[in-house]
Amino acid sequence: MSHQKSSLREHLSSHKIIPNKKLGQCFLVSEEALEEIVETSEIKEQDRILEIGPGTGILTEKLLEKGGIVVACEKDKRLFEILTKKFQQEINSKKLFLVLGDFLNLKFPNFLKDFGFAEKRYKVVANLPYQITSPVFKTLLERNFLPSDIVLTIQNEVAERICAKAGEMNSLGVLVQSMSQKCFIQAKLPPSSFSPEPRVDSAIIKVEGVKYPSEMEVAFLRKVLRIGFSSRRKKLIKNLKNVFSKEKVDSIWEKLKIEENARAQDLPVEKWQEVVRELDK
Repeated sequence: MSHQKSSLREHLSSHKIIPNKKLGQCFLVSEEALEEIVETSEIKEQDRILEIGPGTGILTEKLLEKGGIVVACEKDKRLFEILTKKFQQEINSKKLFLVLGDFLNLKFPNFLKDFGFAEKRYKVVANLPYQITSPVFKTLLERNFLPSDIVLTIQNEVAERICAKAGEMNSLGVLVQSMSQKCFIQAKLPPSSFSPEPRVDSAIIKVEGVKYPSEMEVAFLRKVLRIGFSSRRKKLIKNLKNVFSKEKVDSIWEKLKIEENARAQDLPVEKWQEVVRELDK
């Protein structure tokens, strides 16, 4: 792995590029981690893939080798120019479409539709800057253009919360699990898998079989979660009564047999979904 790190430093140095901490640039250098990401993604020939933050293109190259058609969004103009030169052949053959810009500021999903992407017929595979994990998930899940699967390398602590069981849930975890058939951590990666090394461990997370929850609007689900998790130390029933009628919330608690002292993080995903459906009646 030291060889990969040395090669990366030389590569960036030759282009006079210093990794930008504000952009959360920690470049993947572990061949084992790359293989794990690609294997987890289960890329098939002609699969359409959205990659957010390709960086130096080390993952992009692997995705293209599997036969996928990739749209890669890169915010850093310096790296975008390197990628353009590196993948000129793939760009010319329309196997790769490079987009210069911050994914969170792009017109999603319109720009993907322009490249022939269709809902539920594309995958998201990316090594994300830690600070954009939550907004990326929300963008992908709330714009009526769901991918089929999502494979991301993110901070391990965040991955554990997203895949957590009742007692350790957070609002993002409830949202993601409510909108997928399966959510799991495939592998954990030490800081040495990246250059420069982050101060925390990372994890490869897979969200499989992305779907809309039945009998509820995603926007309303998000609203209820935001209210419910607004004060984690307070009882969930009190948080909800700040917005919804006391009588309605009390009747739901009685009907669903929820403990009065339950906090937002205590409810399993299935129970959260029942609460949201009842509130929306």
